[in-house]
Amino acid sequence: MRLCTPLATAGFLLLHICICDAGKKVSVKEVVFDSAVLDIQWMGDDQKTVITLTAKGRLYRSTNGGETWNDITDFFKVDVPGGTPEPFTASSLSKSPCDQNTILVSGTKRTNFVSNNKGATWKRIRQRSQIHTVIFHKTRPTWMLMSTWTSSCKGQTKQAGDDDGPCNHQLYISKDLGKTFTLVQSYVVQFNWGSTEANQQDRIYFTHFRTKRGDQPKLYIWSKDVDFAYMEGNMRRPTTLVPLGNKFLVSHSFLFVAKVKDTASQTVTLMISPNGGKTFNAAQIPMDIDEKSYTVLDTSEGIVMIHVNHGNKENQVGNVYISDAQGYRFTLSLQNNVRGSGGDCEFDKVLSLEGVYISNFKDIPQAADANSAKGDDKKKEDSEAAQEVEEAGAAGTEVDKRRTPRAKAKSESIVRTVISFDKGSVWSYLKPPRVDSLGKQIECPPDRCWLHLHGVTNSNNYAPFYSTENAIGIIMGTGNVGPYLRFEQDQVNTYLSRDGGLTWMEAHKGAFIYEYGDHGGLVVMADDVKKTKLVVFSWNEGQSWYDFELSSMPLEVDNVVTEPNATSTKFLLYGTRGDTGVMYHLDFETLGQPLCKGIWAADSVSSDYETWSPSDGKSVEKCLMGKQVTYTRRKQTSECFNGEKFERPTNRKTCECTQENFECEVGFTRKVGSMECRFAEDGSLPVPASCKRENYFTANAYRKVVGDACEGGWTPSPAQVPCPPKPMSKGAWSVLGSLGMLAGIMAVVTMMSNSEKVKGVFGNYGFDGYSGIKYAGIGSRTPESALDSVGTRFDADFIEGDQDDFDAPQLMGYTSGGDRQNDRGDRDRDRDRSRGEDTRKMNAGLESASATVPKLAKPPGTASVAGPADDDVDLL
Repeated sequence: MRLCTPLATAGFLLLHICICDAGKKVSVKEVVFDSAVLDIQWMGDDQKTVITLTAKGRLYRSTNGGETWNDITDFFKVDVPGGTPEPFTASSLSKSPCDQNTILVSGTKRTNFVSNNKGATWKRIRQRSQIHTVIFHKTRPTWMLMSTWTSSCKGQTKQAGDDDGPCNHQLYISKDLGKTFTLVQSYVVQFNWGSTEANQQDRIYFTHFRTKRGDQPKLYIWSKDVDFAYMEGNMRRPTTLVPLGNKFLVSHSFLFVAKVKDTASQTVTLMISPNGGKTFNAAQIPMDIDEKSYTVLDTSEGIVMIHVNHGNKENQVGNVYISDAQGYRFTLSLQNNVRGSGGDCEFDKVLSLEGVYISNFKDIPQAADANSAKGDDKKKEDSEAAQEVEEAGAAGTEVDKRRTPRAKAKSESIVRTVISFDKGSVWSYLKPPRVDSLGKQIECPPDRCWLHLHGVTNSNNYAPFYSTENAIGIIMGTGNVGPYLRFEQDQVNTYLSRDGGLTWMEAHKGAFIYEYGDHGGLVVMADDVKKTKLVVFSWNEGQSWYDFELSSMPLEVDNVVTEPNATSTKFLLYGTRGDTGVMYHLDFETLGQPLCKGIWAADSVSSDYETWSPSDGKSVEKCLMGKQVTYTRRKQTSECFNGEKFERPTNRKTCECTQENFECEVGFTRKVGSMECRFAEDGSLPVPASCKRENYFTANAYRKVVGDACEGGWTPSPAQVPCPPKPMSKGAWSVLGSLGMLAGIMAVVTMMSNSEKVKGVFGNYGFDGYSGIKYAGIGSRTPESALDSVGTRFDADFIEGDQDDFDAPQLMGYTSGGDRQNDRGDRDRDRDRSRGEDTRKMNAGLESASATVPKLAKPPGTASVAGPADDDVDLL
């Protein structure tokens, strides 16, 4: 390493360092700012002019991509009559989306400046209030919307001539780049321009308080006093579109409005318009749970992907739903998607590929998925929530916000990462690499071995999964291999995929921050957790890595960035060293790599390029979204750069339909890793009239993914769905009532039969009924009663139940009559004879009646049960 031409300038230090490593040189230039870098804006069509804002409010400008810098803060000093100029402190930068040369700087003391020549000259804006939010017009370079809080609000500084009216948020429009302003509306909450897709780019949408008296409250809870309205650019009277519409979002051709349903329970209904507000439909979400808030994840591919917070504040999760082509009929895509406290969700689109999304979800037991959300009474959190609502109109969807300042982290547990190759229709776990970056086998349980990556809600600790449009198929992230996501520093490593997330490799041990250049042909990283002096880079998409030292003094790296198109080989790495900000300009063109050749002869031996088609790993044809797209990219082994003017050839052809080209219809859902759409039983599927007479009905369980181009092939069959339980008819109720009455009668009879009093009236106790009968003396020994005359053993046998299957004792023979008793006697005659003999043997030695004891006469008309007819005599 050698040090070249140190250069000191006012306010910061510039060092030019040439790094040499094995004959390859990287040019490094260091600049020291007054404080940490807060914002960076790339200006001009060539993206060579860069304006940087520091944490202490100073501004720096570079015209050569960050190689050299000038402190321009003193240009904004405000002259005070009869005094010294007031110093200027910048608070924010706002760049026009339709003119790369126009930028506005907001100051902390009501001083605001605008430039239309990339910051070469500046003009002061004639607006004496402190700017809260600025939104430039999407197609008109000189139009902009600007909002301010009146000077009577707390925290606002008052000056001579200020109005002492009530505190409220006011919206203005300027059509001459800040020379003049016209009031649009007061008591405003949100605002934004209309959609260019709907030809409403001049329309102004806003939410505002209906009653315009007194101080304006902060909207940190859903309010019944706020409406959604619009006004045309010609400043006619406002038109209310959605009463009770508290929050809105304009995204592509869709317009979303959160309409208050119930202020007591703090629930809302999402209203969706696909035609610029001409018609609205309430979102049909297949879950009978109150919706507390919504986050629009993405609308870039013709469908709406939303995250719905059902009130699960404890677990910080929500469900992801995807719409049909109309944009309001939603089906469940992924449960328990991780969300942050500010509404940011761990859900991102792979920008270089169509239909590919990566998301994190919490594996929460069903019993723990409670839906009790308590109101937050902390004033600080309420104020932050209100601030987010006021600024949300310009923020866009979650995918649009991925390159904005990072959100705060939060605690997570049992988080897993999944990927979808078909717009959220099917989710699968990430395949883990087999070996680590050192070539060592990764030990992992086969049934719970996946790759998990950190998302945006934890991005102040680890870099989130990341992709750009020009780096085709390349995704990077920090995480770990195992059953779930880990947060310990020694468990987190950096991973890379070059095939759109299908397979992954461990790029480096430890957590790094990363950026792509040269259309993905160059990857630059730096340690994101601890102080470092090293930069790591790869020019072959992770096949090999090189590192070099930035300086002898370590720094804490905040980020590595390049111009927005990611086509350059020049990067800016910035961070802090103590209280000062440090920025390095890294130029990899000095490596001396030639430009790649043979783009039109890809896959040939002489070409530096190859062809590649993204796939989900299931399709033999390597298709995604019904198309086989073939990209031309540089071979990993080719030592060359694509160059900033590289244009990537692409070929497309249609594929046959498979089950992967279909998503679940409303009322059906899939589990992670499954292709089958099963009946969800969530009440969202209408019940047909045929269920009045049938037990099942058929319904479509699948629908083709919106935008999928497949043809022919697999066709889903209708699913058989059980009908809900039918209500009983009057006849059924009558039968059920009769059965109930019968059961009641039987229960009463059973209870009565167990009552001693009832037994005494109705029960037949056999010998007990004759216990008082006296007999005449016969012989020397006389029984005291009829019961004593039969002997003890007979009574014991009867109580023990040995006679249960036999005829009643002869003394009670008269109670039986007719053929039934004759049949029973014939069936058990032999058994009775045998038992009689056993009884006499067991009673041997006891006194018994003589043979001349008379028999009881049979009842009239009854056949004899035992004994011949000639033995019958009258009872004495």
